[in-house]
Amino acid sequence: MRMLAVGPLAWVLACVGPPAPDAALCQDVLSRVCLARSCPGVSEQLGLGSQECFATLEARTGCGTEAFVLTEPSRERLLVCRQPLVRRSTDPGKAPTCGEMAEVVRDCPDLTAFLRGSAP
Repeated sequence: MRMLAVGPLAWVLACVGPPAPDAALCQDVLSRVCLARSCPGVSEQLGLGSQECFATLEARTGCGTEAFVLTEPSRERLLVCRQPLVRRSTDPGKAPTCGEMAEVVRDCPDLTAFLRGSAP
């Protein structure tokens, strides 16, 4: 019986630790958005054209440096907007569905503006 209680406890403790730096959180969002780039309208809405996705978004947002700090959108807002992108999987190599990406674009115009490199 004691062994059954250890499993859930180990899982909970695996989530304990310092929060990821803002730069890492931002880069995670960029990676997931780039994985969904083939979804209808994503490249157009983000103004990507034929440019390389991750490098372009990283240059626009500035989150390529370790010292990067989220201001607009805030860290809390980015976490809310990121939820659909990680809903099915926390694996950073797994693309969100086009529906999940559409949800982010629809519900987070401030994030879309941030990724476009423009003010919200």
